[in-house]
Amino acid sequence: MKTRTTWVIALLTVSLTALADDDLWKQLQNDSHMVVFMRNAESSGNKDGANMLVWDATGECAGESTLTPSGREQAKAIGVAFAAHGIEPIVISSPMCRCKETARIAFGGFATDQGLRQSPAGDTEAQEVFQATATALLRKHRGKQPIVFVNHRPNIDAMTMELIDIGELLVGAVGEDGDTEVLGKIRVEL
Repeated sequence: MKTRTTWVIALLTVSLTALADDDLWKQLQNDSHMVVFMRNAESSGNKDGANMLVWDATGECAGESTLTPSGREQAKAIGVAFAAHGIEPIVISSPMCRCKETARIAFGGFATDQGLRQSPAGDTEAQEVFQATATALLRKHRGKQPIVFVNHRPNIDAMTMELIDIGELLVGAVGEDGDTEVLGKIRVEL
């Protein structure tokens, strides 16, 4: 009896999650001023913690954390999920290679700004630059077409007060001031 109850609860949880995901996808399709915060797919740095703050401004990725084969598959799956829902977003990415690679594989084109990099946790000046840059870009691009913001977990956490895992999409609505109201998470199965 206990096993059957556990299965019923698990099935209900999965069903409710799928319904919540469907509602968020519909909002992305139909509502204005939507944003999706997405962290980069699995990278060498996610696996070993090395080179997370290294940035090669030349774009050659020298010394930077880059996507693993699994990360490239994850990025592809996210792009397929957006395409399956008929959503063609405006994509804004960190200039760091793992984010640019995620954005390129998932969506093709994207905009970037050097102010969107990941910085050391205690660097308040860099965090202020990030917040100002991100808010200005969200405010500039808000409209009918949803925005996908590909960035780093610490930066997304600072903006939204939400932790997201690889493969999770944090959906929100962008206000006139560029601030975001979080509406929920979508889990893309990888």
